[in-house]
Amino acid sequence: MRDERPLVEALITAFLAFEGAGDDEIDPRIAVRTMENMSADLLNLDMADQVHIRAVMTAISVEAEDGSYSRFVQELPDMIGLAQ
Repeated sequence: MRDERPLVEALITAFLAFEGAGDDEIDPRIAVRTMENMSADLLNLDMADQVHIRAVMTAISVEAEDGSYSRFVQELPDMIGLAQ
């Protein structure tokens, strides 16, 4: 894949949607289970790919103009458990 940034941005958007959804929008149990499943899928990547995704997320967080979005993206790799 030449430019994985759009894919990583889509992952961030999904995690953000599940993390920020209210109880009246998405059942919290489903949101947590979905984020856990997404994380597990990402942890099936080899270490080099996990490190690369972490680097892409770091770049996205540094370039973000919205502070709360930047913090979320900065914390996401650790939340997922991606290799460093």
